[in-house]
Amino acid sequence: MKGHLINIRDVLTARKLVDQYLKPTQLVRYEGLSRLIGADIYIKHENHQPTASRKLRGAVAIAGELRRNGVSQVVTAGCGSFGLALAYAAKMFDMQARIIAPESTSPYDLQKYRDIGAEVSISGANQEEALRIAKSVEARAKFYFVHPADEKLVIAGAATSCLEVFEELPSVDVMLCAVGFGTSIASTVVAAQALSPHTEIIGVQAKSNPVAFMAWQASQKKSHEPIPTPNGKTFAQGFAVKQLHELPFAIYQQHLADFVLLPDHKLHEGVALAAYHTQQLADAVGAAPIEAAVSLRQKLQGKSVVLFMSNGITAPGELENAYTLSSFLSGVPE
Repeated sequence: MKGHLINIRDVLTARKLVDQYLKPTQLVRYEGLSRLIGADIYIKHENHQPTASRKLRGAVAIAGELRRNGVSQVVTAGCGSFGLALAYAAKMFDMQARIIAPESTSPYDLQKYRDIGAEVSISGANQEEALRIAKSVEARAKFYFVHPADEKLVIAGAATSCLEVFEELPSVDVMLCAVGFGTSIASTVVAAQALSPHTEIIGVQAKSNPVAFMAWQASQKKSHEPIPTPNGKTFAQGFAVKQLHELPFAIYQQHLADFVLLPDHKLHEGVALAAYHTQQLADAVGAAPIEAAVSLRQKLQGKSVVLFMSNGITAPGELENAYTLSSFLSGVPE
């Protein structure tokens, strides 16, 4: 399940399983956003998945394959939307899921894991520690450790979202995708490189925690210097990833056209703009491509642009902060 880079054949194989269990998500053109940005703006609504996340596609792909091979127990860390997605997929295939949740996990998220039926253990000061602990469970018990990013089938499953886009909209000039663990943008690169090599892929990340951007920038300069660990913090859990993950980075590092870094106040604004223009609940990660597209208005003029709303999972407090902004009432960036 782990290992070599991914090609379009892997994605097509994963799709056979994903399509059995998940419906295609909507690709919608928004007139208000198109007018605001000066481009044809489409949003791929992965927030419409049962767990409100694109990660469910990858979780279904790997859980289904593991079950076929006799695995009945899986473990992962409660890192944002992936833990919820794997717990949901495990239940679909009659598997037991254990989630190792960092100590910082909110009661809101813990309850969501338990509501799906996962066994939850709280351990580790952050996502990285929780991942190490989850990996140790595999060594001590009869669980298969599923990494949120360094898994071939997780990325191949997530790439099925991009296949759906090109089936509906064969000519896309630009795609914008948030970068946390790197699964979503790596999967977008795999599909786009095979089906539409001219399409530019742009990554979006929190300015306060730009670990993927720093590594990408170093790769463009052919630098072999160690990548420092960012010291900043962000309220957006999906962007609070301190460690670069090898498999997704190996896929996307040479295939991104650009990177956009957003400060936290702009991440809040993205959530507000998503609500105004799409009438959707999106978290900071899911809404970040909207805010990034606004910042790239001059570059995107007249182009066909797809934004992946990869997450709709958000805590009530995050919504409250965004909905006090003037952009929530006007649909115009501050």
